[in-house]
Amino acid sequence: MKKIALTSLVTLSATLFSAAALAQECPPGSFCAGAQLNTGIFGIGGSVQINGGVAPRPVYVQPAPPVYVQAPQPVYVQPQTIYVQQPTRYVITQQPVQYTTTTTAYQWVGLSRGQTVGLGVFGSGLSYGGGRGDNQVAMGGVGASMRFRYHPYLATELTLGGYFGRDYNGNQRAEVPATVNELIYFNPMHRLQVYGILGVGVSWATVQYDGLDAVTRGRDTAGFAYVGGQAGLGLEWQITRNFSLFTDARAFIRTRVDSEIETNPEYTRTNGTRTETTNTSAGVTGQFGAMFYF
Repeated sequence: MKKIALTSLVTLSATLFSAAALAQECPPGSFCAGAQLNTGIFGIGGSVQINGGVAPRPVYVQPAPPVYVQAPQPVYVQPQTIYVQQPTRYVITQQPVQYTTTTTAYQWVGLSRGQTVGLGVFGSGLSYGGGRGDNQVAMGGVGASMRFRYHPYLATELTLGGYFGRDYNGNQRAEVPATVNELIYFNPMHRLQVYGILGVGVSWATVQYDGLDAVTRGRDTAGFAYVGGQAGLGLEWQITRNFSLFTDARAFIRTRVDSEIETNPEYTRTNGTRTETTNTSAGVTGQFGAMFYF
């Protein structure tokens, strides 16, 4: 019994050794078997044949990769700064309107400062409207005036003049009139101003009688004094603030007030058998002059 077992063990060992040697010639990971195992166990006849091909490769199952679920990232919303623009406020400053063609005359003559005084000189002519017979009135003169422009529309004027020439009767005459007038300016806002004149005056005259008049009157000279009134229209052109030119026409009526009105009337006229006398006269004066304001 022991011999049988020992023989079987030796035979199995040799077989395993051969298989191991053959397995060394096989590639790694495979099993080559082509050996024939003949075993004989004493007392038992038989053989074991092992035929094998290429052993199948082992199948490795790759484990699925882990699935990582990423937590949602927080979303940060950047707050936007909202700028509210204040409405723009515009301040409109209106400049005073300046007028060059309609500048008020009283601004030119300084009435913005109050009362303004003007001094003027003028040349003048006087007419009685004709003459007795062939005589023609030809009297002219010069004068000075002062105007007080105390209001844009009003002024007070003082004048003093002197006339020389032949009068209505053809006699040589020298006369000095003085007047006080109120001037009313109708458009003081313009440089060319229209004004009206209304005033009173007195006058002194010296007459030199010639020829027949001297014989009739029984004297060579006479002196007259008059009181009267006048009215007229004029133009004043304001050239600068302190200088202007003016012209006007003034109609007057007057009467004598001296002591010889009864004994030596100024005007006589024969109407048939009747002789008419008067000491009242009327006429027109014209003036052109310049005024300086200060």
